[in-house]
Amino acid sequence: GDTSASNGNFETWVDGKPNNWTTASSAGNATLSQSTDAHGGSYSVKVGGTYSANKRIGYKEMELKAGEYTMTFYAKAATATGAAVRPGYVAIKADGTADSANYKYGDYTNGLTNGEWVLVTHTFTIAADGTYCLVIMNSKNPGADVLIDDFKLVGNGATIIE
Repeated sequence: GDTSASNGNFETWVDGKPNNWTTASSAGNATLSQSTDAHGGSYSVKVGGTYSANKRIGYKEMELKAGEYTMTFYAKAATATGAAVRPGYVAIKADGTADSANYKYGDYTNGLTNGEWVLVTHTFTIAADGTYCLVIMNSKNPGADVLIDDFKLVGNGATIIE
């Protein structure tokens, strides 16, 4: 795969992980694995879930300017248990850690099934230029694995991730 591409389509994997979807901070705390059940292309990412805690997949930390952004992606439950996701972001502090008291989330998308891909859209405003980590929470309710594919971030008149 093309490791210079942003990899919103989860087609490029390096050492068993989706390229650019590993965080240096604790923002991305889920177990990730490759799935051939894809919305587009050949692969999606399976985000491991647990009923004891919310788990997050995070895009690598990146510099974002103040402004309005729209994140879109497709989600699907990996099992008959179903799944729920919640998109968001977190500021990264100067020491490289996530500002864990300040995760900013959009709405939950509940009731995901393993029979249908669902488009999730989240529009948000970043107040100040800085380093941020985009995340998708896999909710502990119901706590099952979820598939994510075809992630896109558009902001300030440009496509940043696709």
